[in-house]
Amino acid sequence: MKAGRSGRFRSVSRVPIAGALLAFVACSSGPTEVIEQPLEVLIAGGDGQYGTAGQTLLAPLHVVVQNAITGLPAKGRDVRWAVEGGSASIVSAVATLTDSTGSARATVRMGATAGEVTVRASAPGQNNATTLFRLYLVDRPELDALAASTAVPGGSLTLTGGNFSPIPEQNVVLFSGIRARVTSATSTALAVTVPACLPERSVSVQVQLGVVASAPRPLDILAGGSVESLAVGGVFDADDPEGYPCVTLPGDGTTEYLVIAQAASKVGSATHPVTLFGLAGGASSPARVQGLAPSFEAPVRLPRPIETDTTAWRELPFSEVARRTDDVQALWDARLRATERALASARARAASGRTGGLAAAESPAAVPAVGERRTFSVYRSPGDFAQVSAEARYVGAHAALFVDVNAPAGGFTLDDLRLFSQRFDDMIHPVVTDAFGSESDLDRNERVIILFTPVVNSLTPTGSSGFVGGFFFGLDLLTDQPSSNAGEIFYTLVPDPAGSFGDPRSTQGLLDVVPAVLAHEFQHMVNFNERALKLKASGNETVWLSEALAQYAEELVARSYEARGDAESVSLFRGGVRTRARRYLARPDTVSLIVSAGQGTLAERGAGFLFLTYVAGRYGPAVTGRLTQTALTGVENVETQTGTAWPELLEDWWAATWLDELGVASSPLVYAGTELRSFLGTPFPLVPGSLGGADFTRSLALRSSAAAYYIVKPSPGGSSTLRIGGKGGGASAPQALPQLRVVRLR
Repeated sequence: MKAGRSGRFRSVSRVPIAGALLAFVACSSGPTEVIEQPLEVLIAGGDGQYGTAGQTLLAPLHVVVQNAITGLPAKGRDVRWAVEGGSASIVSAVATLTDSTGSARATVRMGATAGEVTVRASAPGQNNATTLFRLYLVDRPELDALAASTAVPGGSLTLTGGNFSPIPEQNVVLFSGIRARVTSATSTALAVTVPACLPERSVSVQVQLGVVASAPRPLDILAGGSVESLAVGGVFDADDPEGYPCVTLPGDGTTEYLVIAQAASKVGSATHPVTLFGLAGGASSPARVQGLAPSFEAPVRLPRPIETDTTAWRELPFSEVARRTDDVQALWDARLRATERALASARARAASGRTGGLAAAESPAAVPAVGERRTFSVYRSPGDFAQVSAEARYVGAHAALFVDVNAPAGGFTLDDLRLFSQRFDDMIHPVVTDAFGSESDLDRNERVIILFTPVVNSLTPTGSSGFVGGFFFGLDLLTDQPSSNAGEIFYTLVPDPAGSFGDPRSTQGLLDVVPAVLAHEFQHMVNFNERALKLKASGNETVWLSEALAQYAEELVARSYEARGDAESVSLFRGGVRTRARRYLARPDTVSLIVSAGQGTLAERGAGFLFLTYVAGRYGPAVTGRLTQTALTGVENVETQTGTAWPELLEDWWAATWLDELGVASSPLVYAGTELRSFLGTPFPLVPGSLGGADFTRSLALRSSAAAYYIVKPSPGGSSTLRIGGKGGGASAPQALPQLRVVRLR
């Protein structure tokens, strides 16, 4: 701690958050009653795998345990693993605890006897939530030499060999990566329909059970395959998890197609193997293809999320985790939102069966007067609140600005404070309340208090790449909680050029930063009022959607200034969201839109901002209010308020993110009301991979609700045949919701 910082603040007695929760549930009288909400166990990965005798399966079995009502992840839950049928064993721990994403995993080794294996994962509790994995122990398929050397697209072909599955759909028959439908099956013979999309060329034929594959056999495909002639802007979609749909696209040397491989899964912490196949036809067809020659993209190592949805995490000193992220503000927000979630959940349980909300002040409080002093409890860590004395320095129509008496001298001038107040009164307050709903007024003073205090400066460890700019804490709106200020308050930084309370902060720097923080945090305040106080929701909005709404508040304020022609103010409110959006578009294949736990990276927040910008443009400005004024959360909230299924909404959004301003598409494949390329500036950060006229295989590990972009340009006089499948070309797990969208660009 720097000299001069010690002794400036007196902490109140430490009251652990857990203790506050117990008091809250008990409603200050009678015995404490803890009502556990029901859980559900969802399969996130590893289901449907095939393996040979003695093999340890490539992918672990992965479940997510979550609250069955709110959909929020359940951390620290016991998950029991047991082989219920078949020949296999659990080689990892048979009892595991879920992490901050609600995830638990187990590793399975196959035994010696072929057949189906069932593994049950259970989360013991009041409803004993459970799910069942089905796995398959098989012998490697054997494919004999083909009786015919040629085949016609759409025609029939019989394959002979051994170790096939008598269940037709379990056999994956690939023609150089393009899947054929098996119409009948025995252990020694398969009747298949040759994919109608295949071009005239040589292919290799393989039979697979999962990723357990036979040796390839060559086959010549004759002319007559189907070709999809899309007009410019035309769309082809494939969304079958079994991976049968395929499309052949013609080329003339200038024709280009946008290809988006997608995992539209709603399971937030899952990663899904997705394989994109491209098969060249016509002028560039190879003379003979001997088996698949995948070109695997290097796996992306994703950063392990900081576990923020746990009591243990909240009790760590903030300085111990802040240096692990490049967005300290996001990390601090996550800590507050996690604490609010627990408080809101307890409040909902306590309020069940009762009507009415928390009591407001019994009589209206006087509007703060300039010069009056007040003592505030400022949150620093669980049970640690700094008691600060602050003076009202400026009072506007919607905000009263208090400055900590211990703020360094030479800070904000009266004109600076007047500017903050004007921005809040004239722009932030009306824009946010019009779009999202209203704030509460529990202290009945008709003002939001903005407290400028060096306590906020000291939250950021010295030398951090980012900093906490300010915050709102829902505890202040729970009037019966210890250390609640029982009113609507923002906390933000003070100028500190000498660095007495952390790294130096200049007055001009804060004049540039604080306005956007106020807009962002005011939306969180409105959100808390609409959900927790008015509707008594059992939990906060999911992290990803909560942050998307708050960021969109920044953009709405920027648009209002833009309408006034105030370019300088526009940049203050738009700079942050633009930076985060560019981060996302730099590698969208590595970023999940749905952040179910953790602080959310800059790229993840950028994804949420772009998605909500698209949704608001497509469904109109009223949708932001509907998303805020509800007890629904996350994906269910979005689907309900838009009336659109999640996979459809995602594929339209992802397409619009590349197509906007290109002049080849119209709604819903553009951003209504936003010119995205102009908004983000040059160079445009999204750079799709380039796939020419040759064969290709792209094996991806896509996070849930993530997508990979490519440009496909068939060779002159040739074609490209495309198909999306799961790992090794087989079927995808149903939870992955794989999708392929193709749009002709020119």
